[in-house]
Amino acid sequence: MEESELKIVVWNDYICPWAYAARPLTDWLVEEAAKRNLSVEHRCYELHPDLPPEGKEVRPGGRLEQVFDHIGEECAASGLAFNKPTRSPNSHRLLGLVEIVRMHYPEHWAEVDRGFAEAHWVHGRQLDDPSVVRSVLTAAALDADVVLNLEADGVGERLLEEAHEIARESGVTGTPAWQVGDLVITGLHPREQFERWFSRIFAKRGV
Repeated sequence: MEESELKIVVWNDYICPWAYAARPLTDWLVEEAAKRNLSVEHRCYELHPDLPPEGKEVRPGGRLEQVFDHIGEECAASGLAFNKPTRSPNSHRLLGLVEIVRMHYPEHWAEVDRGFAEAHWVHGRQLDDPSVVRSVLTAAALDADVVLNLEADGVGERLLEEAHEIARESGVTGTPAWQVGDLVITGLHPREQFERWFSRIFAKRGV
């Protein structure tokens, strides 16, 4: 029986600092998968559903700011632009919108993905601000009203719940996470180690 195509899924939350710092790893994986005619699926995973709807300010000198200091060093080492946010928004709505784009407008997904990531981690914009959401969608050449109407119909909520159900079944418990077949790799890792892992996986599968 012919072996099925290797399934590759990337799990992300736009407010996860580790996931942002790991974007160069994901870029490498996407490029390597393309060389092997493998597709990569990008799904959303809400890392902090406990955040209040109004979000939470980053406490100066607190644990999260210390994490941001470390992430800044990681981003500097990989050449990724980074500015410490002063607030962590609740990402639930945003993730549902991104799932809508992934499902209904996949040709615009990469631009939307980049736009939201940079809005939060580079430009200090608030991801739960409706004007920011609209501007990112519009910059990606999408009709923001159409996407927001789908959200109002509950499409984003259903897609995000579906993503969470798949994550639970796959053993995904955090971000960043890369699912390759039945294997899930979570967390930020040195690039050399990350590339070595996936090169071995590809070689083992003969792709």
